[in-house]
Amino acid sequence: MQPILTESEIHAKIIIQPLERIPLYQKLARKVQGLHLLGMPCREITRTLNINKKTAIKAYKYKSK
Repeated sequence: MQPILTESEIHAKIIIQPLERIPLYQKLARKVQGLHLLGMPCREITRTLNINKKTAIKAYKYKSK
């Protein structure tokens, strides 16, 4: 008994679109703004969201525009 040999090719062009990466500070801007409005200090916001101070400040400034 002989094995069955098959050969096939599919010609296709696939275009992979780059994903838009939203910076972390933009994702967190609404949360940072809300916590700030509740009177939470910057240091506590950074601990709560597990981000650094620079990111928290940048998020706050982004949302304030």
